[in-house]
Amino acid sequence: MAAGKIPTPSTSFFNILKDGALLPFRNRSLFIAVFALTVAYTLLRRLVNDMAVSTDELLRDVMAFSNDTDATRSPDEVHRFLRDLAKDTWNLFWPGGAQRLLDFTVGNAVWIVSLLAAVATYAGETSCSFATLLGKAMAQLKGAALTIAFAYVMQVAYAVLLISAMAALLVLDRLFENVPAGLLILGWLLLAAAAVFLEYFAFVCRLSLVVAVAEPDRHSASAVRRAWQLLRGRRRRAVLLIAVTSALAFVCNRAYGLARTRAVSCEASVMLLWFVYVVVMDAVELFAVCAITAFYYECKARNDAATATEFVKLASEELLSA
Repeated sequence: MAAGKIPTPSTSFFNILKDGALLPFRNRSLFIAVFALTVAYTLLRRLVNDMAVSTDELLRDVMAFSNDTDATRSPDEVHRFLRDLAKDTWNLFWPGGAQRLLDFTVGNAVWIVSLLAAVATYAGETSCSFATLLGKAMAQLKGAALTIAFAYVMQVAYAVLLISAMAALLVLDRLFENVPAGLLILGWLLLAAAAVFLEYFAFVCRLSLVVAVAEPDRHSASAVRRAWQLLRGRRRRAVLLIAVTSALAFVCNRAYGLARTRAVSCEASVMLLWFVYVVVMDAVELFAVCAITAFYYECKARNDAATATEFVKLASEELLSA
């Protein structure tokens, strides 16, 4: 493929999946580096998670101290227990906060790099190196970061509204006995529909980041609005794409869970199995990035064609009326 030439966008949903699967092969060296970066980030998250103290261990120490019938504990023993309890409590909670911080910073940075690789390769830049890609990432970091922050705030606000509506419905059910059952059922059905729509809205937010990467002049609310516009007439395919990627992740998780139950007790075998699971899940994530990129270009081509047709139609009407 010549540099700078964008391939004809897919017209079939299965072609979108095929483009997502084959896109990394157009620039193998670039995607190998991106995939290695993704795996390294996942291993870093696991390292942070392994630093946490288990809740079972913490509760066991508390119960052992509480059930001790020795009433002649010295102040030093009590002080040592409280010090160890504070230390274990800190070790229990800080890895969770560190993981969230990693997800919001390093995780999103890795996601941006992956999207840049997919967009550049789909646009025909098959000779793009990893160093060049990092330079592009630094140049477009502000717009992509603003889009991620805006989408995150929107999703949190949506989730808060959903939880508030659920709490209000529960209070209404508990405090008012004369509320018609049909009204309550309707309320719960609407909440269920809103919860399902939350997943679709999350997909819109992911697509908005593709917009921010592919169209650097758009970010934040402009990118989200553009993503929403691109999905007109393509919402069914968006739902199918969500279903396919979610199903792949679910199958991998179930396969890993079954393999863990049948795995031998050897620690090396368990670690090898986990590493294979990490590689497969990161491959699924990379496929999802490439698939949503192909989906974006299909929606963009369709939207541009519709806009051009409308422009020609309006121009023809003006000429006829002149």
